Amino acid sequence: MPVDYRAPNINARRLGLLLRQIRETLELSYDEAAVQLCCDANWLIRVETGFERLTPDRAREVLDFYGVPPHRMRTAVIDLASRPSGPPWLAAHAGRLKALVRDLYTLESEATVIHTYGIAVVPELVRSEPYARIGFEHHVPQVDADEEWDLLASRQRHRPGGVPRVLDVIVCESALTGGPPEIRRGQCDHLLGLSEDGHTTVRVVPAGVGAHAGLHGSFDVLEFPAMDDRISVVHTALGIDLARCDLTRTWERIEEVALSPGPSREMIEKVMRD
Repeated sequence: MPVDYRAPNINARRLGLLLRQIRETLELSYDEAAVQLCCDANWLIRVETGFERLTPDRAREVLDFYGVPPHRMRTAVIDLASRPSGPPWLAAHAGRLKALVRDLYTLESEATVIHTYGIAVVPELVRSEPYARIGFEHHVPQVDADEEWDLLASRQRHRPGGVPRVLDVIVCESALTGGPPEIRRGQCDHLLGLSEDGHTTVRVVPAGVGAHAGLHGSFDVLEFPAMDDRISVVHTALGIDLARCDLTRTWERIEEVALSPGPSREMIEKVMRD
């Protein structure tokens, strides 16, 4: 059998990890599980490492053979099997993205709650098109602004499982005050509109608070259905990357110095007037 050196999609790896956890909980070896599932042990290994695609129907059969009752893990396995390659809109951009970036965007698309924080710039998921294009046009190395906006707009419009996700946004005041006045006003108006959609909360950290926990840079904390674990990603000058640890505590400390939604709205309106 030829060796496949391509990295499996993150959804396929997550699916395989869940199945491996179930098998190990049942204390079954690969050979024992293969006999029970009426399959080849090598096939099972490939499934658990993400190199073998598993259809939702086949996933149900595996879960039934393992005796997994209705449970959130069962739901998560079948859900992942239904979209192993991530969101359809990502396929058009996957060829130019690094595997890690592709995986992080796939994870982002699965998150039903996203806590997103921006210090020097407005977070990507709440940028207006003119504001975003300013960044694309000054990107080093050079990028196709139309292509980048198509990707970002798809990420912003995405609805995990068809349901609007919850966006919890905190932005530093400094991110609202830079750039051409018309771009700044448009971005502020965009944030005000988002805060009225019933799914987005926008808060501002005033410049006067001084040093605080968010000075190290922008980041997101992702929450997923049927999972207790959270995943944190950071945004740097080099692009998006997986954080080395859970940044939930950092987020909570930033919340302590951020204005509540009402006063934050007043500050954004003041920035627009100024």
